[in-house]
Amino acid sequence: MGIHLQFRNILSNGVINENLENDILKVINHLNEKQSWLHQLSIDDIIEFFDELGTFWKNETNIHNKFGPSLQHIVNFLSKENLMKELSLSLRGKYKVLDTFCPLDNNTKRLYHAQPRGLSVHWIAGNVAILGIFSIVQALLTKNVCLVKVPHEYSILKDIIFSISNVSTKKIYGKDLLQCITLVYIEKNDLENQKIISLEADTRIAWGGQDAIESILSLGKKFYTEDIVYGPKYSYAIIDEKSISERKELLAQKLALDVSVFDQYACNSPHTIFVEHSDENLDELRIFSKMVADAMDSVNRLLIPKKPVSDNKAMDILSLRTEYDMKGEVFCSENTDWTVILSDEEGFAEPCFSRVVFIRPIKNINNISKKHNRKIQSIGMEIADNEKLIHYADEITKNGGDRCSKMGMMSLFSSPWDGMFAIDRLVRWIPLDIN
Repeated sequence: MGIHLQFRNILSNGVINENLENDILKVINHLNEKQSWLHQLSIDDIIEFFDELGTFWKNETNIHNKFGPSLQHIVNFLSKENLMKELSLSLRGKYKVLDTFCPLDNNTKRLYHAQPRGLSVHWIAGNVAILGIFSIVQALLTKNVCLVKVPHEYSILKDIIFSISNVSTKKIYGKDLLQCITLVYIEKNDLENQKIISLEADTRIAWGGQDAIESILSLGKKFYTEDIVYGPKYSYAIIDEKSISERKELLAQKLALDVSVFDQYACNSPHTIFVEHSDENLDELRIFSKMVADAMDSVNRLLIPKKPVSDNKAMDILSLRTEYDMKGEVFCSENTDWTVILSDEEGFAEPCFSRVVFIRPIKNINNISKKHNRKIQSIGMEIADNEKLIHYADEITKNGGDRCSKMGMMSLFSSPWDGMFAIDRLVRWIPLDIN
């Protein structure tokens, strides 16, 4: 197979290695041996374990610091109530099909079993590596072992995953479940090992930007391998005239949270906020923009302090501020922590990321659908009348957009995601006709 470039085995067999090896197939074979152990676990016991893991992460100060502002989202996701709901939504209302053959309707002569696909290989994006936790948990819930290709900065993800070994329930020891996860680092130019993990995968789960996703999808795979792609997406929000007049301060606070949680590097972070506005007077939008600015400042000081940015990103932000000082209005921090830009431009603003949000008036919400495409992910919708809300959601999402949520909840991970129930795609449905 030629000469392998060295790759780094970060964590395998429940042990942190961080050593260089030249045989990734050996690592994969050891991981695959854990499939039988994982398969015999009860789904209720797995759910109980993850519920306990969420409680541990919430109460562990060191882990709390590593997760940062996304911790509460992950704890909520891992709760027993949420996992049972997620599984039921994805598995025809019968999550017990993960354990055995069950009827899905009134026909008791035909049973169904959701079997795991096997080896799930996860390519984790570097900008929001913590999001990989969601796909790892979903894979383990469906009894798939996980080979995780970590980004260059992997130390936080490594520590969080290894902390699983500190949690145990009556039926599952964390150190045993940890052996179902292997973390490896592969250099970008190590195409040989990239090809190997792709060809060995029963499910490929890819997080990342366009170049990364295209590179992963170009790799060879088995014809029955399932692809779950979380690629580059754009999110925005809409507020109708009635909502902005009645609840502008509350909406400003919710928007500030959605923008700040992942510094807009997650695909579900809003970049443009369209506010329905029927006249040429932008006074109400100026008031709202100032409220958003005040809320962004409060979130940054009290809840989610922004991490330092690179010199290049700081220059991008400063350049935008200079540009819109001339063709709009800018509300911003003294440094580059947050920026709110009000202008009367049409369409989606080019994302700057790093807590830069654009507020734009719109006279007809239906016009947004003309600019839609399949790269739209989350749409925060604040429409006061439910009938109008359903109408707008239907019109807008027929051309793109995978999720409509209330503002303040845009940063929450839920199913379906990117237009699919990932849990359903992590299993193979087996029908069985009985006497």
